[in-house]
Amino acid sequence: MSRGLAFTPEVIQQWNELHFEYCPPNGESKRMVQKRTLAYLEPIIEQAKNQSLRENREISISIFTHENLIQSILQYYLQSNPKYAWLIQQNNTAINEILLNEHGISAVKINDDNHLRFLISEMQNESLDNYDYEQINS
Repeated sequence: MSRGLAFTPEVIQQWNELHFEYCPPNGESKRMVQKRTLAYLEPIIEQAKNQSLRENREISISIFTHENLIQSILQYYLQSNPKYAWLIQQNNTAINEILLNEHGISAVKINDDNHLRFLISEMQNESLDNYDYEQINS
């Protein structure tokens, strides 16, 4: 089925009105995805907290996932309005860091893609080098 057939005006209206609760046919709503994810993630976080207390050190948990899921996780832990979870910008390969400790939850990094800066400058330089070479030899 093409996007044009799937995203009818009625579907788009429902999606806009029920964004976090909207469930496409044979699919999951963002709320359902969030609930399923947290059911998996919460025991891991609890285990890390216990280990942190036992060993008196910080424990890190890394999650590698796609935009919709990370938006749902961030929305939950940062306690923002689910209706606006889609506003949490996520670039490809962005790093998000949230700190969970005895003082509560805080956002350390959101949508940080600084690790790509050196790649972008190298790619731009390569493009310029190739452009110069092509211009000289034409």
